Amino acid sequence: MEMDKNKLTKLSALEDLARRAKASTDAVAQRVAAVEEGMPTKVSELTNDSKFQTETEVAAAVAGADHLKRKIVASVDAIDKTAADAAQYIYMILKSSAKTGDKYDEYMVIDGEVERVGDWSVDLSGYVAAEEGKGLSANDYTDEDKAKLAGLAVASDEEVAQVLDSVFGAAAQA
Repeated sequence: MEMDKNKLTKLSALEDLARRAKASTDAVAQRVAAVEEGMPTKVSELTNDSKFQTETEVAAAVAGADHLKRKIVASVDAIDKTAADAAQYIYMILKSSAKTGDKYDEYMVIDGEVERVGDWSVDLSGYVAAEEGKGLSANDYTDEDKAKLAGLAVASDEEVAQVLDSVFGAAAQA
């Protein structure tokens, strides 16, 4: 079979393009290999130019920080707000009638004054009281409203597809 000159010219141009693309790809592969060769593979090989803290430095900072401690005392009067370390404690006073999970009143010395800081009590005044048979909502639907809602039907997938097709045109098959 004999090839015409036009086809041979196109094939030659295509072959030349393929050779240039391969040469370019090979050059990129060589550059990537050179970069990968010098690439660190461990965190310890990186330079800490942002001054991030090491695990040891973080542990030392935490150990050196002030921490709150608990101290059980008999009454608010037993809290010495002038003590040098008074602000480092949560003072706990046993309640006379403790509810489950809340046996102590908690206090701290803040700016030289004793302040109550822990309290589980919740003021529910102003909230609506539950009514028998209503649960969490008023449930004020009439029988007519309930019947109207019960009569609604959900569209099938086919019906939805037909509506969408009528608005947007036939769906393209994937």
